[in-house]
Amino acid sequence: MTVSRLSEVLAESEVVYRSDEDPELVAVALPFNLKTIETLLVSSPDHRGLLLSATTGFTFYAYGFVEPEADRVEDEDFELAEQIRRRAARLYWRAYRYGMRGLEVKHPGFGDVLSMEPETTAAQLESDDVPLALWTAAALGGAIGVSKDDPEATADIAVVGALLGRCLALDADYGEGILYELLILYEAQRVGGSMEKAGEYYQRALQLSRGSRCSTWLLWAENVSVAQQDVREFEELLDKVLSFDVDAFPEDRLLNILAQQRARWLKGRVDELFLVGQ
Repeated sequence: MTVSRLSEVLAESEVVYRSDEDPELVAVALPFNLKTIETLLVSSPDHRGLLLSATTGFTFYAYGFVEPEADRVEDEDFELAEQIRRRAARLYWRAYRYGMRGLEVKHPGFGDVLSMEPETTAAQLESDDVPLALWTAAALGGAIGVSKDDPEATADIAVVGALLGRCLALDADYGEGILYELLILYEAQRVGGSMEKAGEYYQRALQLSRGSRCSTWLLWAENVSVAQQDVREFEELLDKVLSFDVDAFPEDRLLNILAQQRARWLKGRVDELFLVGQ
């Protein structure tokens, strides 16, 4: 009962973090929260609520705070940037393992066959598995993204697609557009990805978020506008992100502040991201 109550409190703390206006404060506080979750999992290793919190927490920490630091220091210290990316990859893999543990509580042996038969295995998942499946896919996608030189990691992209596809079939509107943002990334990053599908996912993500997150514009600018070498669209979207009123949607304040920080960094790299003469 105590573990269950603490799990509820920790889940509620995610709302507090997301509404915070000080990213540096959250960056310092979040690891303590994550280690508390891991400590509770020692006593209750099959608690799906705790396993979901661990999956989302480690994924968010790696994506929001660790991975961006590697990009910021790369120009001055390439080796340090690579060390930070390896750390981000380890955090993503930790999140992935927690997510897989959560899915295996209901589906024993799920992880053992998922990489061999992604579509067939993912079809076992049910509606109440969607949160764990989505964040497990996000963690794996993050690990692949920072391990592009690792063939074993990139080979798992089909697993990401299978998990997201199953979530789409079970609860397409889950997460107020988060699912569609992950699908945009999946199409933009995989070999043979469909930009037409990515565009459809982009429009749906904007609809479901109801304008509460500027991260959708940022995601499209960084992953699609750059790939298509559309510098005008890129700059227009970054300007939208930077002019966004982060206090208009307090529940997503931190996410929007982090998006604006990333947008400022990208603004300074236009000449590197786009061919001369664009």
